[in-house]
Amino acid sequence: MAPDKEVRTKQRCVIEFLTAEQIAPTDIHRCLLKVYGDDTMEVSTVRRWVVRFNTGEIEVRNKPRPGCPCSADTPHNEQHLDQLIHTDQQIMTRKLCAQFNIRCNALETMLGKLDYRKVCSRWVPRMLTQDHKTHRMEVYTFSLQYDNDRPHTSLATTAHIAKFGRTVLPYPPYSPDLAPLDFHLFGPMKYGLRGQHFPDNNAVIAAVRKWLPLLAQTFAGAAYRLLFIAGKGA
Repeated sequence: MAPDKEVRTKQRCVIEFLTAEQIAPTDIHRCLLKVYGDDTMEVSTVRRWVVRFNTGEIEVRNKPRPGCPCSADTPHNEQHLDQLIHTDQQIMTRKLCAQFNIRCNALETMLGKLDYRKVCSRWVPRMLTQDHKTHRMEVYTFSLQYDNDRPHTSLATTAHIAKFGRTVLPYPPYSPDLAPLDFHLFGPMKYGLRGQHFPDNNAVIAAVRKWLPLLAQTFAGAAYRLLFIAGKGA
């Protein structure tokens, strides 16, 4: 469940104080989790606020935003949006905006209410719903399991398999325990390499190999802690 405005403001105050105490963002996030539980903001959001406070930011409340309220934010549209994402988890933001005839910020509001975020070009739920949890228990009994990458779950693939009379087993929901690198490594890597331009694949490989040794020794431990936290939500 996404934290409301008042809870977010309180958490920002805590972040401001702990930042002044020179506490690391991951440790701040751990402290927030103990108090706010499921209402805790994402660790990436904690990092952004730490940077803002370190650069002199003093305002913890959201600034007033211009424009009219989002008229597209209705239960019917939210249900339709949820169905579209379930049908195609790689659907592009601009296509969704065109579908509902709304701006990006209005779409982000709707996505936030549905607890979706983009992970490696795929929309995934922030927290597993009761249906997700039930489905995971159902597929847990299978001894053979497939990955749920887009090429494996596409209609063309499933239709081709059906021609041979094969039965495709259900897929568990996409989550950190199935693809930990998607959730913890690729985001910081893209952030660390942003703004750079590479002429070819070899240049990309060289840049990544140069970036990996720069990771803090606590990076792997933080990944396992985040995996444990995500597992508690599952």
